[in-house]
Amino acid sequence: MSVENWIQIFVPVVGIIIAAVSASLSYIYTKRNQLRANESRLKEESYLNYIKALSNNVLSDDFEDSKSQLSDAHNHILLIGSSDVVVKLRTFSKLIGADNTEGFTIDEHDAFLTELIKSMRNDLYKDNKINQNYPIISLSGKQKRHTD
Repeated sequence: MSVENWIQIFVPVVGIIIAAVSASLSYIYTKRNQLRANESRLKEESYLNYIKALSNNVLSDDFEDSKSQLSDAHNHILLIGSSDVVVKLRTFSKLIGADNTEGFTIDEHDAFLTELIKSMRNDLYKDNKINQNYPIISLSGKQKRHTD
């Protein structure tokens, strides 16, 4: 076989290999980005549900239902949140939990809540600058008054 014959065989084979490798790499890259986007969407949904449940826990007339929603939202974050978010969540939950017999001040509540929110934001946006100059926050809303 001459050099020309080898070239005629080699060029198409190399082209097929390059096309297969390119398609495979493109698929892997696209799949990875899709998984990251899904993960981010799930985290955002879980974090928003937690904040909503936390707010409802304060504002709702139905304490048992709001407590159940908060527990569910908390448990979802245990599954999907980063380790930093889970640590801050557990710290905040211990502070506001019914078994905290020492109680807490509003300033403590707001400081721990702010740290939790900042860790959630950092987990979602993967940007260390996202929380620069982020203020101490508190939940807003008016607590419903029970009339018996």
